[in-house]
Amino acid sequence: MSLSKKISSGFCYVSEDVFNLVKNTQGEYFKKIQGLSPVEFAMDTLNPIRATESAKILKRYTPIKKMKVLEIGSGCGVTHVSWTKLFDINGFAVEPEGEGFSNSALVARKLLKENGLNPNKIINARGEELPFDDNMFDIVYSSNVLEHVSNPKKVITEAIRVVKKNGIVQIVCPNYLSYFDGHYGAFHPPIFSNKFFCWWMKNIYKKNPDFAKTIRTEINPIWSLKQIKALPNARLLGLGENIFFERMISGDVSELNGLKNLSSIVNIIKKIKLDKTLARFIIMIKGWTPLIISIKKV
Repeated sequence: MSLSKKISSGFCYVSEDVFNLVKNTQGEYFKKIQGLSPVEFAMDTLNPIRATESAKILKRYTPIKKMKVLEIGSGCGVTHVSWTKLFDINGFAVEPEGEGFSNSALVARKLLKENGLNPNKIINARGEELPFDDNMFDIVYSSNVLEHVSNPKKVITEAIRVVKKNGIVQIVCPNYLSYFDGHYGAFHPPIFSNKFFCWWMKNIYKKNPDFAKTIRTEINPIWSLKQIKALPNARLLGLGENIFFERMISGDVSELNGLKNLSSIVNIIKKIKLDKTLARFIIMIKGWTPLIISIKKV
């Protein structure tokens, strides 16, 4: 069985062409950064399990079925395809073209077309400047995007603008007061400046810090609360601390995205019965990961 067939599902078909495109471009780019082989990277990035896991969390706050959904950052289109097939969403996604290493918009359109969906639902746009009217969507969702944008505050503001009243915005991103970075697959102390993050990756992990320079390391629970409090029509529902606590005591940490080492450590902590105590302590010092910023528009 080919690797593309191995990760394909009844709700998201991944062709050999798409698999090889991701492996030979993004996989090669991240080889030295993340420590995964290009094949492992492609299997992680294109695995529809990612979409089902994210849907379970989102459904705590809102139904998904038949909702009008905007995804900020389509990535390779796996979430868009999976949610359309599983929940019959009226989905749109934005993904900028011609920026950085990414050919994600191209991949996403190919994936949509191969799954019988409209590739024009992937729109060339940035999260800071959404090409939509106010109050258009029931749900605005984003995962692993906010830390890469030029203006994270503007992205949140735009997400609130385009979602309907009583709609939900959910943004999943790293917490740089935490201890693990999924991009590099690296453990780190709380990050208080991008310069320190770059120094850490260069001197401790001996990795090229160029990619680290692009990451918005100011994103953490304190920063998130400040941004949301400044928005008069936004009510914070949570920052993911409850999800983190549940995962710590269950040992249910995804092994996708270079998280295998983290998953092993969580299970060791569980075996020595320090899971609840350590989870509460980490939450107290605002070090849980990831941030799952869930907002209701009021």
